[in-house]
Amino acid sequence: MHILDRYVITRFLNFFFLALAAFSGVYLLVDFIEKLDNFIDNDAPWSLCLLFFLNKLPMIFSQVTPLAVLLGSFLTVASLSRNGELIAMFSGGVGLRRVLTPIFVLALLVVAANFAINEYLLPITTEKMNHILYQEIRKKPLTFMKEGGAWLREKNRLVHITSLEPQGMILQGVAIYTMDERFQIVAYEEANRAMYQEGAWIADQLIRRRFDPQTGALLEFASLQKTPIDFHKPPKEFRRVNAKRDELNYRQLHHLAHRLQAEGFDATSYRVDMHSRLAVPFASFIMVILGIPFALRNSRRAGVAMGMAISVGVGMIYFFAQATLTAFGYSALLPPLVAAWSANIIFMLLGIGLFLNLEQ
Repeated sequence: MHILDRYVITRFLNFFFLALAAFSGVYLLVDFIEKLDNFIDNDAPWSLCLLFFLNKLPMIFSQVTPLAVLLGSFLTVASLSRNGELIAMFSGGVGLRRVLTPIFVLALLVVAANFAINEYLLPITTEKMNHILYQEIRKKPLTFMKEGGAWLREKNRLVHITSLEPQGMILQGVAIYTMDERFQIVAYEEANRAMYQEGAWIADQLIRRRFDPQTGALLEFASLQKTPIDFHKPPKEFRRVNAKRDELNYRQLHHLAHRLQAEGFDATSYRVDMHSRLAVPFASFIMVILGIPFALRNSRRAGVAMGMAISVGVGMIYFFAQATLTAFGYSALLPPLVAAWSANIIFMLLGIGLFLNLEQ
């Protein structure tokens, strides 16, 4: 490895890990303050709280890594420029592209590492974190959707739900088995889709069958439109569906979305999450493209602090745009692929424009 590469890489890694530790510390502090009342109200032992935050660390690292890359690239280039080292490199025949190449390579390695964490480690630690918070600390049962759907029991009824659309509170693939005291099925209802309205789940089309408990013979068959189903679990009982989605990696979401679509259900939100598993880690590379131009523009005019504030502000705007476009995807206002990648494309074009402006 060339001595120049080692120097730039060492400088970048120092700033990157410092920023990663700082952002992670702030995140942990804010999250601890938000959850402190829950820990105290439920008399949770501190060992359990510590275990919760240890399992949350991979999620925190994954979320703050793009900002750490942004700040690391900005401070690396700004320090080289401010100390006159860039001018010395240019005088020695080393171009700007050659100086910046190690930073871009490191950013791509961070993207790969972040994707690997999201794909293999994050689902495991997120599942443990949710189990600790909602079952061991709050002692509340979880309701979530696995690949085979969810089985629920409500009084004398067994309910199977294939999937839940959390944004619109829509159930898909509902089957309700009503039994008597001898566990004989006396009624069966199925609905392809049901929406929660005015305190009840309303099926677009409900198929209802009633059986003789003695012989099992069909006594009644009805096909009803816009009818309440015999299921009374409110939407708030499904509040952890999104958390369960965080436990699914790209491959699992791809398989689940494909299966739901094959069965005739709406898989839009799952496809948005699936594409986001690839798009979100790539944000680290976008942050380098955004951070370096601000460093080159401001570092030589005693404006490092201002340039750093602007670059971090642009990074926050990026995350806001990403969240907004993802919500559009959930609402089917944008195709899933477009919703997941639009922010990356827009801000990459912005960064390239800033680079081209620098060259001019």
